[in-house]
Amino acid sequence: MILTKKRSFSDALLKVIEDKILNGKTNEVLHLVPTNRKARALKKEIIDKTPARAVSIIPIETIFTLAEKLFSVEVPLSLASDAASSVLLKKAFQKNQLEYFRSFSKTIPQGSLDRIKNLFSEYKRNGITSEYLLRDLGKTGGTEKQKLSELAKVYDSYCELFRQLDLYEIGDVIREVNEFSLKDTAERFRILFPSVKIIYAFGYSEFTNPEISLLKKLSELPGEDLYIHLDYQRNNRGLFSAVEEVKDKFEKEGFYSYPFTGKGNGNKLSGYLSRYLFNEKKIEKKNSYEDAVALIVGKNREDEIIQIAKKIKTLLAEKNVPPNAVCVAFHLIQNYSGIIRDVFLQYGIPFNLTDRFSLNTFNPVISVINLLEVMATDFYHKAVFRVFSSEYYQPVNAQSSDIYQVASKLRIISGYQTWITHINHFIDEENETEDEILSNKNLLSSVKKEIESLYSLLKKFEEPMTLRQFPERLLALIHELDFPVKVLKLSKEYEEENIKSLTTFIEMFSNLFEQLQLEYEQPESQKFPLKYFLNHLKTAVASTRFNIKERPGYGVLVSNFEEIRGLNFDYVFLGGLCDGDFPTRFSPEIFSYESFSESEKKHVTRERFLFYQTLQTCSKRLYLSYPLYEGTKKELSPSSFLVDLKKIFEVDEVLINKNEGYIYAFSELIQKAAAQNNMELLLNIKSENEKEILHEKFLIDKTRREHPFEAFAYNGFIDAAAEHTAGLLEKYSGSDYSISQLELYAKCPFQFFLKRILKLTPFEEPSEELEPMEMGLLLHAILEQFMKTVKKENLNLQFEKEKASQLLFAIAKDKIDKLSVHSSLSFWEKEKILGVNGSKNDSILSLFLEKELARTDNFEAAFFEVPFGRLRNDDGQKSTILSLNLTSNAKLRGKIDRIDINFDEKYFKVYDYKLSGKKPNEEDLQLGISLQIPLYLFAAQQILQNELNETFLPAAGIIYSLKFSREDFGPDEVKTVNRKSYGKAGAETRDKIIQANQDLISHSLKKIDALITGISAGVYHLSKLEKREEKVCRLCSFKSVCRIQEIEDG
Repeated sequence: MILTKKRSFSDALLKVIEDKILNGKTNEVLHLVPTNRKARALKKEIIDKTPARAVSIIPIETIFTLAEKLFSVEVPLSLASDAASSVLLKKAFQKNQLEYFRSFSKTIPQGSLDRIKNLFSEYKRNGITSEYLLRDLGKTGGTEKQKLSELAKVYDSYCELFRQLDLYEIGDVIREVNEFSLKDTAERFRILFPSVKIIYAFGYSEFTNPEISLLKKLSELPGEDLYIHLDYQRNNRGLFSAVEEVKDKFEKEGFYSYPFTGKGNGNKLSGYLSRYLFNEKKIEKKNSYEDAVALIVGKNREDEIIQIAKKIKTLLAEKNVPPNAVCVAFHLIQNYSGIIRDVFLQYGIPFNLTDRFSLNTFNPVISVINLLEVMATDFYHKAVFRVFSSEYYQPVNAQSSDIYQVASKLRIISGYQTWITHINHFIDEENETEDEILSNKNLLSSVKKEIESLYSLLKKFEEPMTLRQFPERLLALIHELDFPVKVLKLSKEYEEENIKSLTTFIEMFSNLFEQLQLEYEQPESQKFPLKYFLNHLKTAVASTRFNIKERPGYGVLVSNFEEIRGLNFDYVFLGGLCDGDFPTRFSPEIFSYESFSESEKKHVTRERFLFYQTLQTCSKRLYLSYPLYEGTKKELSPSSFLVDLKKIFEVDEVLINKNEGYIYAFSELIQKAAAQNNMELLLNIKSENEKEILHEKFLIDKTRREHPFEAFAYNGFIDAAAEHTAGLLEKYSGSDYSISQLELYAKCPFQFFLKRILKLTPFEEPSEELEPMEMGLLLHAILEQFMKTVKKENLNLQFEKEKASQLLFAIAKDKIDKLSVHSSLSFWEKEKILGVNGSKNDSILSLFLEKELARTDNFEAAFFEVPFGRLRNDDGQKSTILSLNLTSNAKLRGKIDRIDINFDEKYFKVYDYKLSGKKPNEEDLQLGISLQIPLYLFAAQQILQNELNETFLPAAGIIYSLKFSREDFGPDEVKTVNRKSYGKAGAETRDKIIQANQDLISHSLKKIDALITGISAGVYHLSKLEKREEKVCRLCSFKSVCRIQEIEDG
């Protein structure tokens, strides 16, 4: 159908236009098309038709670009970016006293911000004013009326801000052009298009009222003939009802409508589709059109794209189809763009993806924002970690993992001064600790340097800045850190996208803050804190999208349905045809007026017509696809549009995976060779070097799977003498071992290798509450000082109970106060130690006194926190035994919490304080995965021999539970004979217990010797424990890099 103001119309219109092109008179026809992509495609098509393919002027515009040029003839046009629009919308909310939207005056959720911004842009495009909205309020009531009234106020402020800053959106430009007089419009048009005689608009399905007004004005220009070509079938309202409404609107403006089919686009389906698609009239027989339509069904979205990629690869290989003759399109392309990139790269398919990228998803931009966040949040630990995790800001003095661990160990949450003070405290602290992080003063100093260096870099943003200073300093920061160079070096497949993201970001914030200066008469006198700028910057970044420059004629076009309207390809794949994706679910606009809101019927009609338009883009074969599931669980339904299409077409399902013998990608070749254990498949690889490497990898994998514990380098048996591993293992040759290290190796040599040799550490969030280890150390310190004081002052707990209680609580309060200087104790932790609700009787300390008073044995508490090996005690004194040599191989270090002695019978007990109170069982003792008690017994015997020059025998090893529970608190002996404790046994049984303890010591020493031999020899295989899942794997932090499951699964 053709719409025109002319009273007569000839079907020869397209021939007239064609003749002008063939005769080199392209400047006499102005083509109006709906999209810039269609404009580019049409320009190429016209160039190909012109004589000698040479042409100087081809007038092709969209309605907006035409309005933009008409406006800009006399004055330059300043278009608002999405970023600027979002920032101005936030300002509009802040300018008004609102009740319904009162929370929006501080912060607006990004989703709501985008929806309201898009709604206001639609208001402008449709010519809706704030006055119109206020007049419409009478149709509502209650909170809905309040909401819409406030929206009208915000919309008015929003428009006013645009006027103040002399900024424009699409709707503003068309409104301004419509206000030009006919004479002014004609003069501007003639300046732009002096030779144009025909204006031909096509490819459209709808127009806003301001767009209709503009087209009406163009139709009245002297010497111009305007023709609007609409795709319309009178007898199919189910598909063309929206087009019919457009026709009626133009006819009211004095246009005449004439039947017109035009030459079509070469699609053999067009006529059939226009007559029967979505038509309620039933057809007697479905049409196959020589298998023109096929169906692809994927298990999920990724599988759907893999099957599409395989089909495209088949077309390229078997039919020599050029890649640019193929198009893949989706309605919601954001659901697929990431998958498309990964799969098409994997399958070696050249592609041209036209999805608009969100600026806030690119690492260069994220890294800059993260840097500013550090200063804005005063070195909040998560902000600091994000910076040091970035490839664009690498620490020089320390590893990023070291910085994480220092923050976690020192429980640093935020505050630049807190970072420095806490680290300095541990650098200056003389007491030694087994903790490898906190005892490494060089590492602490390096982390401190990194924090200071970061502060020095960001210090320029600490003071308030003007709207000119901030972008200047931000640009200086970007260049100071060599971001442009790093983008080029670090980007791999996405080099172009990353470069464009950085240039878009710089351009965006430069323009944004330049435009915001127009708000103030004296912008140089207005200064704002960093948080003000960061708030605007984050809003702008979240709203900014960009395209990379399209490579014409390159590869398979991947786009959305809107963008491919009016284009033509040999083969088209329409993906994501599931309900929810297409058609999208109708959701009434909660921020809009009912009279303006789109109805569900209009929504469905619009998407039906879009489906019809995309079906027409194919000239040879059309492939329709959808996934069965979202991920692995959520089932998806085929699109209702697909169901409607099947009513009029015979659609065959394409079974891609049935193409046996085809290998579509290098990764498939490797997988197939591995699954079939077929080395001959590798002969298909052209590179001899690559072939050799892969062959070796297959042999390694086969050995690992079939013989997981065989002495083989890739099973964890490292050659300690080899040049490249000697340095790695050297520090463990002849060194002192802690008990925890040996227990870890006994449980899982591979986990020991990751933790102790490679020093891999899972990231742990710093906690503001005291960690269990710190709580344990605090209680150890309190009890040590108390017991030492009791011994020194010879206090009798039975007769001086009150004095002992006062002493214990005074020591605890002093320790807690000192701890609070560099740490923090939660309210509940203090309550547990000092007394719940102020009651001393309901406390850990009170429970401890009760247990000590209840003792009836003949043992005396004699030694406390006794170090052995290369450790010092809490007073800074060296250990009693500087080198505890168990065998020629083994040296140990550790600290015994407490030793009690029976001086009459020459027996002793060792105590190990534990918050959990968990006691080792006999199985763990025999396996050597619980070594603490037997080694404490052995070390204590040596210490007592050195200190007292007498031999004492091991009566018991005791786990002393400090768990805040009356039922669990107190000493619990580790039993080695018939589950009887030393204290309750008779003389004969006691002798057996002592012998059993000595046997346990001997057994443990042999185990330790074997463990140290394994560590020194580089034996780091997977755990061989029968109950490894229970004892090791269940709580392991390294599951993602461990292959134990692979072995267990066979």
